[in-house]
Amino acid sequence: MKELSSENLGRLLASDPASDVTEAELERSRARSLLFQDSDVTHIFAGGTGNGHQRTTVKRRRLVSVVAVAAALAGATVLLPAVLHTWSSVPPAAVEEPGVVEQPGAMPPAGATQLPPPGPFHDLFSSADEVLVIEALPTASGQELGVEPVNVRQALKGSTAIGAASVDVSSADDQISGTLLWRDSQKEAPMTFLGFFVRGSDGGLQLMKTAHSLLRVQNIRTANTVDPVTDEPVDIGDDLRSRINVAPEGDVPVSTYAGNRSGAVAADVIKGTEGPGGSREGVVRGHMAAAGACFTFENSAEKVYLRWPTGFTGAVRSLPVDAEGRVSSGGSAQADTPVVLNEWGFIYMTDLEPRPQVSGVLSAETASCAGETLPVFEVTPEVPGASPFQKQHGVALPRP
Repeated sequence: MKELSSENLGRLLASDPASDVTEAELERSRARSLLFQDSDVTHIFAGGTGNGHQRTTVKRRRLVSVVAVAAALAGATVLLPAVLHTWSSVPPAAVEEPGVVEQPGAMPPAGATQLPPPGPFHDLFSSADEVLVIEALPTASGQELGVEPVNVRQALKGSTAIGAASVDVSSADDQISGTLLWRDSQKEAPMTFLGFFVRGSDGGLQLMKTAHSLLRVQNIRTANTVDPVTDEPVDIGDDLRSRINVAPEGDVPVSTYAGNRSGAVAADVIKGTEGPGGSREGVVRGHMAAAGACFTFENSAEKVYLRWPTGFTGAVRSLPVDAEGRVSSGGSAQADTPVVLNEWGFIYMTDLEPRPQVSGVLSAETASCAGETLPVFEVTPEVPGASPFQKQHGVALPRP
């Protein structure tokens, strides 16, 4: 081994990067090393093959010790520069800070989606403890006045869970407070509302005592809202409206005609034959498939294929049925039932539903449904959003 001259030894010591490290920095380094003494955290090193890419902190400490000893013992001028070059080529191992884990694409904080929307309902939204989209459910007899059972469809603000709950609407307008508000709502044809609530001293939800704290979601496809007393439109702003998402799910296409004749004078009416008790009725039949649905109407005189206005769709809904399988609010059993939804997403007709008449236009076209080729009858609803099914279950039709 070649002896170093005092001049070369001085140059070597002067070039040692460790000579610039202060005693305070060394103390901090020692303390940090002790923290990882028993750690099994895996660090990644550049270079090497196979398992050499991954070494634990313990192995890294041993490597540092080996390098330090080699540097102290080496007397040749070529050895220490080579070791220093090799060490400097290895990037510092990543240190995992306790409790800090970076997750790409992590969800924003829960409160971020509950920020007040810009627009006319910003202040009301800010003042409310809970902002909920709810379905009204029939009120049980003997229920406390003003406390109503609801099905929470969405919690736009607050911590209320989705599902059955109770809300106090006794502070609402006199015309709609208490059970009067829910009198037209049925389980199979529920009314949908947007409500702004505060939590009372007992923890219960109370409707805010302010104008427009309760609005009816009249069109569940577009989330348009109206005053529940007057049916007058109420603009809640684009941002808040876009957060409401209670549109139908799982619906499939049905045959529709261009445009929408809602409100037009029907050119033709199919009427059923005289039945028991003087009723005149035919029967609607629905046939579902994954790609679409078709509906027919039949009486003793004829059978037709029903075509619907633009925006109508087919779906399957679990509804109460009677012994004959027909939908009935008093039915003791539930059955998956083919239904047709109108352009607002409400049930318009159901399978096996008896209809006293179907208004619309009988066209010269034919179409096939369930293996039969039938004349096409284009149904004309009474008004936009009209639902004979809901009307039959006690829900008033929307105003034009």
